[in-house]
This record gives sequence, structure tokens and C-alpha cells, in this order.
Amino acid sequence: MRKTMMLLLAVLGALIVATPVATADPKKSVTISSSKPIVVYGHTVTLSGKITPPATNQKVDILAQPFGLSTMSAFSTTETTNGGQWSFDVKPTIETLYQARWNTELSSTVDVKVRPAITLTLVRMRGRFGIFSTTALAARPFAGKFVNVQRVTSFGTATLKRVTLNADSKATFKVRLSHKKRIRLRVVMPTSQAAPGYIAGFSNVLSIRR
Repeated sequence: MRKTMMLLLAVLGALIVATPVATADPKKSVTISSSKPIVVYGHTVTLSGKITPPATNQKVDILAQPFGLSTMSAFSTTETTNGGQWSFDVKPTIETLYQARWNTELSSTVDVKVRPAITLTLVRMRGRFGIFSTTALAARPFAGKFVNVQRVTSFGTATLKRVTLNADSKATFKVRLSHKKRIRLRVVMPTSQAAPGYIAGFSNVLSIRR
């Protein structure tokens, strides 16, 4: 009887060892990130991420929700490469939420904010004054909005004047130049004027020599 019991235990032990342990399927997911959180209107930002488990040639849908819309919608499609990585360049025209979709899996969302593209040019010199032109570019006009003209120094910036943009989002203005040989100027549109859908914009810095 004892030998029989021991034999049964031995057989049972062998069966337990031989029975494969069930393993859970790896959790499926897709991620998304942005190469930069803020972009100037007309410029490009790269979205990227990966799928798990990693696989190549998998279709990843890019969804977008521009400012003012309430839902995500299909924007474009890309494919994964080695390691399940994917990337896609976008050029948001206004603050936009992006999301990735792989099969039925959805990523988190990433918010890309947009600055208006502000330019500043010297039109001509007139005595002690410089005549300048500025333009604010975006997907909508900024008629009636103002920009601040600032002097840039090694100690910071100082606002010289406020200029209102016309129906073409442009303005021409003059600045009295000091007796100094060089002055550096820029134009800034504060968020209060750029919003909604845009944040503060900054022009190039002009270095003027008399």
C-alpha cells in the first residue's frame, strides 16, 4: 500500500512539472510624444511613439483635435519600423491635441501649442527715426490686435510703444533712434492678443546701426 501511494505521488509530481505554466499575453499599447510642446505657425513638429508588443509595418493612425473642435478625428496614418517605433511630422496651424491609435488601442493625448509667426523689418531710415514694418501670421487675422515694440539690451527688454495691426495683420511704425550707434528691436504679441488658440509670439531681433 505504501509503495502504491509513493508511486502515485511520483506520477502526480511528474505531471505537475510537465504541465506548462500558462503565461498572460503581453499587454498591447501605443504611446505618443512630441518633439517640442510649442511651435511657431508654419513650422514642423515631430510626433513619435511605439507599440507594445513591438512589431514592424503596423499601421498607426494619427488623430487630431484642433482648438475649437470638441472631438478627435482621423488626420493621417503612418507605419511602425524596427522595435515598433513610429514617427510623423505635423504642422499645426493652431493649438492642437494629437493622439495615436493602433488597432483598438489609444494612446494618451499630447498638446502642441502654436505661436503666431511675427516678422519685423526695417523699411527705411528718416533722420533720427527708423521706419519699421511688422506682420503677424496665423490661420486667422489679428486685425485690431496690438503688438509691443521692445528694445532688447543685455539687461533685458523695455517696451517702447504699442502698435495696432490693420486688417491684413500688419503695421508700419516709426521709432526714434537714440544717439547710440546700435539699437536692437523686436516685436512681441502677448497671449492676451494672440488668444484664443495661440500663445505669445516673438519676432526676430533687428540690430540697427546709425
